[in-house]
Amino acid sequence: MREEIERLLRKGIDLRRRILTSLDHAERVRLLSKLFEDFFVTQRSTLLKWAALTGQSAQIDTGYIAQHVASIVLAEPGQGFKGKGVDLADGSEVKSAAILSGIDRPRWNHNLGKPADDVTRKEKSLEPAWMAYLTAPVVFYLLFDRTTPTEGEGDFALRVRAWCVDPAVDSAWHKLVTRFIDNRTATQYNFQLHPPVGYDDDIVVNTLGNLDMKGVKVLEARMTGFRKGETFEIEWVQEPPDRARPVSGRCVALRYGGRGDRPSRLTLPVELETDLDELRALIPNVDVEALTQAVDADVSAVVEEERTLDEEPEGEA
Repeated sequence: MREEIERLLRKGIDLRRRILTSLDHAERVRLLSKLFEDFFVTQRSTLLKWAALTGQSAQIDTGYIAQHVASIVLAEPGQGFKGKGVDLADGSEVKSAAILSGIDRPRWNHNLGKPADDVTRKEKSLEPAWMAYLTAPVVFYLLFDRTTPTEGEGDFALRVRAWCVDPAVDSAWHKLVTRFIDNRTATQYNFQLHPPVGYDDDIVVNTLGNLDMKGVKVLEARMTGFRKGETFEIEWVQEPPDRARPVSGRCVALRYGGRGDRPSRLTLPVELETDLDELRALIPNVDVEALTQAVDADVSAVVEEERTLDEEPEGEA
């Protein structure tokens, strides 16, 4: 059974690799545009519908989406099944960070293993975990965020950007990773890069040093019309290259300047207003308007009470 599964996996990888390799530039751009629409319009609208009732996040899990994007850009398929295997069939790594609705600061995480893990793996004749990154054919970074328009100049747009690093030749990236490895404490294993969330540049931040990744950026797309009733539009600020490999660009090493140099720019959460239309459709037997009016009255009373307490002079009962 194991041999049959391996044969089917190899067949699927080879077939998809031939198909992906045969795609021309226009077809890649078309497929990526369709992929973004499927996930950011169709899937996201479904999440928003249920978020109106549950109050849960409408954030999309972009880890697997990033792998789909990487496969189209790099013409390299995945393994064909869900699991803990490599991200792409050739051993390339894919990292994803996303912030579409919230205000937190996502990051690219790299599990490089603790020093003790290196010893344990060596005893088993295995390479340390960090070698998978340093020897990967490509490390593909994807960031899903939103633009930050100037106040009074319109709405934000969803944005997708990607960068492609060749560990074998990118000395700035390589030195930053090895600097972390050499300086790990006994409990440290997670090498974190903070992508340019909300910024229009390509500066990636780490306390051991920053990277300007402009030279290795491979795509940027901005999307509008993702709300219900709007027409979806995608603007390609930078289309993916005809062939992403070999990677021609390099990262540029920069000095880390402290957290004050890169404060969060996405300080306002979006989509906090409850969508009453979605609630009416989901629960038609509930009088949403009556409940909304009751809640408005209760909230107004609480706010007024807090305001009155704040205005009372000190010492008065």
